[in-house]
Amino acid sequence: MIKRGEKDLGFTLIELMVVISILGFLIVAAVFTFSIVRIHSRDALRAGNAATFSRALALYMNDQATYPLSDGECLNVSFGAGKDMKDANVIVDIPVDPLWPTAVPGVLNAEGYAEGASNNFCYYYTGTNKNYYLSYYLESSSKSGAAGIHVITPLGVQN
Repeated sequence: MIKRGEKDLGFTLIELMVVISILGFLIVAAVFTFSIVRIHSRDALRAGNAATFSRALALYMNDQATYPLSDGECLNVSFGAGKDMKDANVIVDIPVDPLWPTAVPGVLNAEGYAEGASNNFCYYYTGTNKNYYLSYYLESSSKSGAAGIHVITPLGVQN
């Protein structure tokens, strides 16, 4: 039993609640920040992969005098333009979108690239002999670009 004048070595309920509140706030802030960092890293990966595809398509055009033909597809290593590029040795492997490897854009325009209300989709490729459109989607605005649809053509990035 504690007598008057002796020090109490425990914590009060208020002190414990304050410490738990501070820890809770720090955990929530860390989780939120980590989520944003993950989104930005996926977007950086998407922009980098799109640039890699663009360079590979330029090499393919240089070697074959045409772009891989496609009416529209999600790029992958198994078939279509992705397989053609890999078989032509202009790209080592065909990267796929980290979240949506096979999700096709919801709205395509007459040329065959994503537009409008499309979101959350693969690296979508449409190609003719002398032109191509590579659509990809960024989740948020960051150093990689503005959130939304981006399209790469032989002339560069079109937003």
